[in-house]
Amino acid sequence: MTMWKVAIVDDEPKIRRGFKKWINENSIYFETVYEARSAEEVLEKNKSYCVDLYFLDIHMDGLTGLELGRIIKKKDPKALIVYITGYDYFEYAHEAIKLQAFDYLLKPVPQSDFFKVLKKANDSLNQLFPERKKKEEGKSLKSMEKFDGSCSQIVIQGKEYIEVCYGDPNLSLDKAAQILNIHKDYFSKLMKEELGYTFIEYLTKVRVNRAKELLEQDLSSISMYDIAQKIGYKSQHYFSRIFKKYVGSTPLQYRNQKHYQKYNDSF
Repeated sequence: MTMWKVAIVDDEPKIRRGFKKWINENSIYFETVYEARSAEEVLEKNKSYCVDLYFLDIHMDGLTGLELGRIIKKKDPKALIVYITGYDYFEYAHEAIKLQAFDYLLKPVPQSDFFKVLKKANDSLNQLFPERKKKEEGKSLKSMEKFDGSCSQIVIQGKEYIEVCYGDPNLSLDKAAQILNIHKDYFSKLMKEELGYTFIEYLTKVRVNRAKELLEQDLSSISMYDIAQKIGYKSQHYFSRIFKKYVGSTPLQYRNQKHYQKYNDSF
């Protein structure tokens, strides 16, 4: 079966290696055809490769990811572009890329967020190229979660909303209920009855799980403050307190434990 072709463009080798590993180990729909650290390298490699999906870092030396994206879309309008950006540039990036981006990922990138984007890209590419449609057989993407059939549509939508927007520090029951056009008390009652969690409990669960994913990666250069912001907490101290309550150890202890286990497992 032919796979969708992926190019990973980032000036950080760890990002490139990590994304490639996730694709190779978990997807039957995509394959990485090349990695690149600059826009110039991409333009050269595109003379030899056809690419369906690009992961482009916005801030690179030389041409930026946004400038490169414009060139790519001009030559291949059907190509999908997912921009990667650091937290410090989020607001700028969000405004700049929404004009032509397929999606964006905010560094550091939790594995589950990456797989959700892949699932979304596979669905979109199947629509763009029906003659090359990938059948959902065999091993599937980790992001393809199956909802309990007993869940109502509004709870499924609420669950999805939390899993996408958990990084918003202002995310609240009021805000979600307003977006989903449902009374907040009724929404909260439905979530508790069908999921076993209140809105805040499920939001916290998602945030803690995303933090665990990041802490398990080789991201020693990423501070606890960065991780706290990434998952929607303005205070590093509050993040640490919540994490310890749910996991039983501080974020730093959890990171050290996981890295120690990986070190021992390699021998």
